[in-house]
Amino acid sequence: MPDASTSTRTREGLDDLYDIARLADRLGVEHATIRVWLSRKVPWLPPPDGRLNGGAVWRAETLTGLEDRRRPGRPGPKPRADVTMPIGPAAGGMSMLRAPALAPEGGE
Repeated sequence: MPDASTSTRTREGLDDLYDIARLADRLGVEHATIRVWLSRKVPWLPPPDGRLNGGAVWRAETLTGLEDRRRPGRPGPKPRADVTMPIGPAAGGMSMLRAPALAPEGGE
């Protein structure tokens, strides 16, 4: 039976690990976004230190300064674009609702 110091050491070691879900929460993105970044091998995201139950894991020290290395805007959430969505009954002609677009920088 392991003693208390072994149990404490094991828990501390696991607190040092980041899986995809924990990393996504830290960066404020969806889990799928982290998977896409891994598949695209974005340069600012270090490769996983290992795998646990088939999923990527990183040590906390590997991710130190990650937010500073990530370039704002790419990759990351995309700005909302002008979207046309159908509304009303599908019979006959279809009404369209046009969502307002974000104004481009420097003018209209």
